[in-house]
Amino acid sequence: MTEQKKEEHKSKEAKPAGEKQTAEKPSADKIEPQKIKVEDLKTQESKNAADDKKTAELTEKLKTAEDKYLRLYAEFDNFRKRTEAEKTDHAKYAAGQFIEAVLPVLDSFERSQKALDADAAASDEVKKGFALIHRQLEDILQKFGVTKMTAVGQPFDPRFHEAVMQKESDSAAQTVLEELQTGYVLYDKVLRPAMVVVAK
Repeated sequence: MTEQKKEEHKSKEAKPAGEKQTAEKPSADKIEPQKIKVEDLKTQESKNAADDKKTAELTEKLKTAEDKYLRLYAEFDNFRKRTEAEKTDHAKYAAGQFIEAVLPVLDSFERSQKALDADAAASDEVKKGFALIHRQLEDILQKFGVTKMTAVGQPFDPRFHEAVMQKESDSAAQTVLEELQTGYVLYDKVLRPAMVVVAK
């Protein structure tokens, strides 16, 4: 074995057994910077612009849908309130037509009672019986929300009174002097206006 080969052999034996040789790393000077193409930038900008446009469109659609929902909700709420009011009014005034049909009978009864009161020959028991029945009829009507108008002495009001005659009087003009036919109100609705005589 030559001297040169012996030196190489000794050099190999001198290195520790577990030591590994590391690969040589390239220097920073050898790393090339990544090249960004102009076309790639334009493509990204176009994509961003498209995303912004889509977001704006979706926002506008959401706003339109919300407005429609609010209008629909308001319409439904108004419909619900109107329906409830109609149901209440129907229940409240359901007996109106029947009561209107009964009023002429009550008028006849009152005229008969007045005639009876004026008849001296009529017994007190009969008069009391008529008065009792009349009071019972009025109580029943009141339970259904019917009240009798008080017209005499009141200023004439076309909403509640029907003038059939005018008379000279010391009372102020347009004052109700006489009531020829009683008027009735069902809650806040006029069932029948009072037929009256008014001062000139």
